Amino acid sequence: MEMNCREILAAVGGRLIQAGDMEKNIRRLIIDSRDVEQEDFFVPLPGEKSDGHFYLADAASRGAAGCFIRRGSDAPVPKGVVVIEVIDPLESLQCLATFYRDRFTLPVVAVTGSTGKTTTKDLIAAVLSGRLTVLKTEGNLNNQIGVPLMLSRLDRTYTAAVLEMGMSGLGEVDLLARLARPTVGVITNIGEAHLEMLGSRENIARAKCELLSHLPKTGSAVVNGEEPLLTPHCKGMAAKLVTFGFTDSATLRCVSAEARGDEKVVRLEQDGYPALELVMPLPGRHNISNLMAAVAVGREVGLRNEEIKSGLANLELTGMRLETVRLKTGITVINDAYNASPMSVAAAIDVLMEKAGNSRKIAVLGDMLELGILEEEGHRNTGRLIAKMCLDALVLLGERAKLIAQGALEAGYPPERIHHCLSHEEAAAITGELACTGCWILLKGSRGMCMEKILTILSASNREG
Repeated sequence: MEMNCREILAAVGGRLIQAGDMEKNIRRLIIDSRDVEQEDFFVPLPGEKSDGHFYLADAASRGAAGCFIRRGSDAPVPKGVVVIEVIDPLESLQCLATFYRDRFTLPVVAVTGSTGKTTTKDLIAAVLSGRLTVLKTEGNLNNQIGVPLMLSRLDRTYTAAVLEMGMSGLGEVDLLARLARPTVGVITNIGEAHLEMLGSRENIARAKCELLSHLPKTGSAVVNGEEPLLTPHCKGMAAKLVTFGFTDSATLRCVSAEARGDEKVVRLEQDGYPALELVMPLPGRHNISNLMAAVAVGREVGLRNEEIKSGLANLELTGMRLETVRLKTGITVINDAYNASPMSVAAAIDVLMEKAGNSRKIAVLGDMLELGILEEEGHRNTGRLIAKMCLDALVLLGERAKLIAQGALEAGYPPERIHHCLSHEEAAAITGELACTGCWILLKGSRGMCMEKILTILSASNREG
């Protein structure tokens, strides 16, 4: 970060409670006192179990240069640091982030959508690295707290930023886009996630498309051209519209995807640009869409085909997104446990089928949460898909996952292949019994199901390398 305490005070319009070294440059904004180091600035936020104001002294003892304190708080003022009183520390964090972002003239890419946000963010960052130095969202810093923290990490060494924007309701993407002021917006797709909060896919599209109104006239909206729910929201916006897809009507089109030895090569075409052939860095048809979004962003930022290709070689994926883990027992686990919806489970099963070939295939699936009115049908449809794909075994965890079993049985899936479990430990034990050398296991469920615990148990003392 490139600000001092005096500038922070002016940016948030706070009241100086305790002066200190007002000219000291702040290194980072921190919300967890345990992470504070010298020259950090501590932002105390309320949490589910505690309040950051209880840890002001701890932050100061660890070297914080300053901190916010909420007006009316009875927390003791820590000694030896700059203390700025504000009405709401979270709102001040957001205000400060926007003030700071406006100091930088650089491409800022905002990525939202029901599925594929994180992978697409990683692909875009890789593509742009063919020419630019890129700041990209780390971990799950994609909400009203995370986006401001990511913006605060900008400095003059970066020449582009790629920010993921998550949401669970209306108005949230609007807030995040207002903070980040993106120059390019990406919408990957519209699925069923968050139906519990929003009630319909139409409302999900509406929530995601809040991003579009924040794009400038000189900016670009890179949108999935095969999602009709996005079309009405793209009309009348100021930014340039760029669509991607597999049909002739898309701006950027995938015209072929063919195997060449062990590789899959896709050919992308776009009017006004030379055709581009790329080796797919990830399996699955859905990742061709994600790759097209990344290529479209690269072109909107001005990259040439050679730069896009060289950038993709730098791809670094966020964990628990189609992460391949090989065990010493000769078993391969596709760890896609970060989250799940019917759309993303179908895509993950597609990857399992592609990667495993004729090998034994086991799907270990947990509940899909926040599906609202589609909860029952979404789970049943997943079961029907599994029956159609003829997976060798199905291990389920969670009450809702019983609906997956029902859907599979209705579609003719053999009941002896279905195993419903009551705990992660039981699921790991049964999966271990079903697995054999050379088999492939898909691990997937909603974030609240913590399906990665099953991998931890399975891989204990068995992971390669």
